[in-house]
Amino acid sequence: MESRGAPANKAPLGADLVIPGLALAFAAYFFFSIADLAWEAKANGVLIGTVLVLLIVVQVARTVAEIAKGRGDLRLDPLLEPREALGKRLGLVALTVAFIVVIPWLGLTLTLFLGLAAALYLMGVRKPAQLFWISFAVSASAYLLFIAALNSDFPHGPVENAIDALVALFQAGPP
Repeated sequence: MESRGAPANKAPLGADLVIPGLALAFAAYFFFSIADLAWEAKANGVLIGTVLVLLIVVQVARTVAEIAKGRGDLRLDPLLEPREALGKRLGLVALTVAFIVVIPWLGLTLTLFLGLAAALYLMGVRKPAQLFWISFAVSASAYLLFIAALNSDFPHGPVENAIDALVALFQAGPP
C-alpha cells in the first residue's frame, strides 16, 4: 500500500525520532539543572543523563542505518494517523503543557485532579462519577505518596495548604 507517493516497502521512521528528540531536550535541561547540586548528585545526574544520551544515539543510529539501507524514510505517518485521533493527541499535548504551567500555583494534587479529569473527558469518558472518582483516586494517591509519605518537593497549592492547616489544627488539640 502506498502513502503519499512513498514505496510501500519503506518503513516510515520519522516518528521514531520524535521521542529521542524530546529526550535529548530533556537531557540537556537535566544537565543544566544539576549544575548547582552537590557533587554526589551531579555524579548520579551525569551518569543518568549519559545513559539517556547513549540510548538516543543508539535509536538515531538504528534509524539512520535503516534509511541508508533503503528500508525506511523520514515520513511521520504513524504519528499523524489515524487522522481521527490527531485532535485528541494534540489536545493531550496541550493539557500536558497546561499541567506544567499551572502546577506551581495549583499544586500537585489539584493540578493532577483537574488535568486527569480533562484528559479522561478528552479521551471520551463522559460519566461525571467516573471522571470524579478516577481523578480523585489518582490525585489522592499522589498526595499520600509524594507529599505525605515522601515529603517530596512537588509544589503545594490550595489542597496541600488546606490539608496542612487541618493537620496542624488537629495536632494542636482543643483550646
